[in-house]
Amino acid sequence: MELEILFSLSENFIINILFLDIDGVLNSTQWYNSNSCKALDKSIKRYFDPVCIEYLNKIVNETEARIIISSSWRLLRDLQELQNIFYAVGFKGKIYGKTPISSSYDMENPIPRGLEIQEWLDDNRNKFKSSIKYAILDDEDDFLESQKPYFFQTNFNTGLDDSLAEKIISFFK
Repeated sequence: MELEILFSLSENFIINILFLDIDGVLNSTQWYNSNSCKALDKSIKRYFDPVCIEYLNKIVNETEARIIISSSWRLLRDLQELQNIFYAVGFKGKIYGKTPISSSYDMENPIPRGLEIQEWLDDNRNKFKSSIKYAILDDEDDFLESQKPYFFQTNFNTGLDDSLAEKIISFFK
């Protein structure tokens, strides 16, 4: 259903897609060491830095980017569960999908995330009535050479910050 909405909204304009990782992007070493995080104890909210979530909200608000989860979180949670978690931590946007899980996926030896993103693009590109522009937001750099111009890397120590959010906003505009 979410992808149907994504495609139906794409008539006659460029649609922005943001492939989103979670760990190292929406949380960080700095966040995990903070008293605010420690106070959350076992709550799911401890995995999301509210400041990083606000930067993500800013990106989505200013660019109308559609979120596609590329994080390993997608392996254990369905789309609705991910959306519920994101709402609970203050995300105001909508998650439209997640990248496919390769049949040859192995947690001990994962395939490069760039291949999964490329598979999503190949499977979905023809469903759009207009052009798409995509960005990849991740702390790892296991992407295809052709994806490097669309890649925005966070630092695991700090996560998504204002400077990177502004770069992504500028990229989409």
